[in-house]
Amino acid sequence: MEVIAAPKLTVSFAVDIELNYDSFGGKTPKDIAIALQDEIDNLLYEASPSVANVFISITSIGSDD
Repeated sequence: MEVIAAPKLTVSFAVDIELNYDSFGGKTPKDIAIALQDEIDNLLYEASPSVANVFISITSIGSDD
């Protein structure tokens, strides 16, 4: 029996997320960004059973301090 590959669709987004940051909370901005990245990754898989893969890249971390 021949396996037929299902067609894939790739959707790319650019999203900026502004967070309230407590610099005395014990986590660095990078720590917070990585934790948020993990949460978004999990949410996308939970959002739809058709999600096959998620690739998220942190492109920048900035603050207004």
